[in-house]
Amino acid sequence: MSYKSNGMEHDLFYLSEKAIYQQGKAIRGGVPVCWPWFGEDPGNLGRQAHGFARNLLWNVLDCQLHDDIVEITLGLESTATSKQWWPNEFRLRKKIVIGEQLDISLTTENRGEIPFSISKALHTYFQVGDISQTKVVGLDGLDYLDKTLDFSKRTQVGDITPFAETDRVYLASPARVQIIDEVLNRQINIEQHGAENIVVWNPWTRASLLNDMDATDYQQFICVETANAIANSVIIAPGASHQMQVKYNVSSIA
Repeated sequence: MSYKSNGMEHDLFYLSEKAIYQQGKAIRGGVPVCWPWFGEDPGNLGRQAHGFARNLLWNVLDCQLHDDIVEITLGLESTATSKQWWPNEFRLRKKIVIGEQLDISLTTENRGEIPFSISKALHTYFQVGDISQTKVVGLDGLDYLDKTLDFSKRTQVGDITPFAETDRVYLASPARVQIIDEVLNRQINIEQHGAENIVVWNPWTRASLLNDMDATDYQQFICVETANAIANSVIIAPGASHQMQVKYNVSSIA
């Protein structure tokens, strides 16, 4: 929910003052985990959007300190409760490495006897000084699916500076993108592996429809999400695993 390295004046993440902290409810801010599906219920069975992992209590499996770096491993496994939503046998691990940069990896293991398919995202809320003076760099020329236009396919021209509701899934995304924040005078560097997509989201004035966010808070964050979504869902064979990883670090704007 929060990350500040030494000397960092502002938190890397946005966290709503109206966030609801209870099991069964996703926290509005930080880095929610969308898993085992991203977006609406793919089976149209009335299940909640973005899966169930972000709404459950995780187990702390390990915690290590190496010099100035902390490594924390959290886990979820299939239970009778999880099988009410998704029938597969799985083990999910989230490893968080905290130092001068933040490293998060999400590993899915198939512990059953049949293959299964997942889509997933680290739905990261980045704090910004003013959305109108913020841009996302590194996606120029890439195709994306625009949810605000019924998932029609478009091509990015230049950098992204949101001026209205933005909800895009970028296809064949690069390994690195940057968020340039003129107000907080910082560049957020994002490097991802094992992920085919980047999702960029800001609800704009639709934030007023969310009961766990102030109506004007859309001005203070942008979501740039590391994902495997839609056509880039991952099929995992029995006994196999898949890892998605992202690294965040912050530098001042020269």
